[in-house]
Amino acid sequence: MQINRVITLFLALLVLISGSGIVTATEIIVQPGQSIQDALNRSVSGDEIVINPGNYTENLRITTSDLIIKSASGSPEDTMVTANNLATANYLGKDVFYIEANNITITGLGINGAGNDRAGVYLIRSNNCTIENNKFLNDALGIYLKNSTHNLILNNTATVGKRAVNVERSNYNTISGNNVSNQRFGIYLLVSEGNIVSDNTVSKSMDHGIVLESCSNSSLENNIASSNEDFGIHLVGSSNNNLTGNTADSNLVYGIHLVGSSGNNLKNNTALNNGRGIFLLRSGESILSGNTVSNNRNGILLTSSGNSSVSENTASQNNVSGISILNSTNCNVNENILSNNTLGIDLAFSSNSTVLDNSIQDGRRGLNLQDSNYNTLLNNTALNNRYGAYLLRSSWNTFVNNTASESNDHGIVLENSSNYNDLANNIVSSNRAYGIHLTGSNNNNISSNEASNNTRGVYLMGSNGNTLSKNKVLNNGEYAVLLAYSSGNNISENEASNSNRGIHLSTSSDNMLTGNTIVSNGVSGIHMASTSNNNTFFNNYLNNNVNADVKQGSTGNIWNTTKTAGTSITGGPYLGGNFWGKPDGTGFSQTAADADGDGIADVAFNISNSGYTDYLPLVSASETQQPTVPENITDNQTMDNQTAIFTVEIDNDETEAATNGTETTTHENETTHENETT
Repeated sequence: MQINRVITLFLALLVLISGSGIVTATEIIVQPGQSIQDALNRSVSGDEIVINPGNYTENLRITTSDLIIKSASGSPEDTMVTANNLATANYLGKDVFYIEANNITITGLGINGAGNDRAGVYLIRSNNCTIENNKFLNDALGIYLKNSTHNLILNNTATVGKRAVNVERSNYNTISGNNVSNQRFGIYLLVSEGNIVSDNTVSKSMDHGIVLESCSNSSLENNIASSNEDFGIHLVGSSNNNLTGNTADSNLVYGIHLVGSSGNNLKNNTALNNGRGIFLLRSGESILSGNTVSNNRNGILLTSSGNSSVSENTASQNNVSGISILNSTNCNVNENILSNNTLGIDLAFSSNSTVLDNSIQDGRRGLNLQDSNYNTLLNNTALNNRYGAYLLRSSWNTFVNNTASESNDHGIVLENSSNYNDLANNIVSSNRAYGIHLTGSNNNNISSNEASNNTRGVYLMGSNGNTLSKNKVLNNGEYAVLLAYSSGNNISENEASNSNRGIHLSTSSDNMLTGNTIVSNGVSGIHMASTSNNNTFFNNYLNNNVNADVKQGSTGNIWNTTKTAGTSITGGPYLGGNFWGKPDGTGFSQTAADADGDGIADVAFNISNSGYTDYLPLVSASETQQPTVPENITDNQTMDNQTAIFTVEIDNDETEAATNGTETTTHENETTHENETT
């Protein structure tokens, strides 16, 4: 009885083991001259088929899962499988390996000669397979995945073919470490998602290196796409992908190109020596950060790609532009470093975008706006460009707290109907021509800027209705402020000092100049050509050896306003004319009497050789006594219909006599500049 029980238990255990599917893997050796397909036909799940070095000519079909097919040497150089049915004009041939099974590994083989539209390894409805360390030669399609998931394509080499790696309607695969060259397309993903394409090298493709078409939620990481005849990396109709750490080098047309692809993240990529570096077309809501683009035609170019962010990128030595935003809205261009580009940051036909905290140097135009409106440019630094900032036909922009200095030409330019812009708190210094230059641009607000050490400070040419206020225009060579053929401008509360001429008007009429401080200018404080008419000057403070050089022939210019209660530029109680001083303290306003203490000289001031008179010239504030009321006002007081009427006597002898101790300032001009505008 005891023995029968033991036998029964043993037999039951055998049945359980057999039913569980646990079997011992078999290694099947294939020698040259033998058939690999025969080995496959004899195999069961879990077997290894080991192929010894040699040449094998077969088309293989794998339908048994859980197999390993490998070379004995581990090298694809000495173990070659070539398609048996090579393609001819009338026959497309077959795949070398056709796989319709799961958990298949193919490694260490040379795979050669798949026909037109056929693959070296074709996976159909196959999952969790590994294709690794193989060499594909002369295969129309090297590795092809269709409706297959969670496969690994690793460290393969593919040369001469149409497409080295193809992924169609296949998700969550990893394609990594492959070296692909001389294909039509290197790696091509179509209608797939969740794939990882990393650390591949793709070169010398006749079209594109790496392509994602209608793909989403995939990652392209640390790939090198170089010397391809069209695009290095190309996304079309593909959204929400991550492109990180890729290098696109020496591709003929584009390094990285996205079209119709939105919501992608491009980070820490390098694009150099391409036709264009990174180009997004109709690919909005994208993020580009930390990329390096150099020696391209355009570094980064976004066209019709609104709501995108371009930040912390480095762009250098690009022939057309470092960063261009074309026909796009609501983009942010922030904290980029740009050098030696023809155009640093370029906005064209773009609106409602923000350009913030960028550094641009050594280019032709640092910041360039063309036909772009309602943008904000804030805290940017443009150094040693030909032009620091250039606005062409661009209006309603806000340009605040920027620095445009050491330009070979102008600091900031508004040209050809750049209207209604707001320029405030900018620094424009040490530019070889103009600090701020407006030509044909109207109704702009230029306030609280500092324009210093330029050849000319602020220049308006054919520009009307602008407001220049509270600017410091100091130590410029020829002019602090120059108006030519410009009318209806309001020039107020500016400091125009230490230039050859403070404010120069040439053929400019109907302008208002008030509250300006114009001192220590070498040639003249105000220069007005004979063709400048109907301008109004009042409440300005002039302290120059020649305060006004007004050429005869002009008409209708007014040098004072009606006497009006209000604090004058000298601190007096009334507005009237202007203060006329000299650095040595002998100016009219420094010596004129003011018997009634109203801050206005008792006699008018005739402007030399001009035919004009300031009828209400100001005097120094220290000369002015505010009217006072004696403490005792009870005398001669009457009441009439509840109205208090006072008769008050004011003793003019109480007015203090004071002298104005004006410090003498001189300005040497190292270079004499011929006046270009009369």
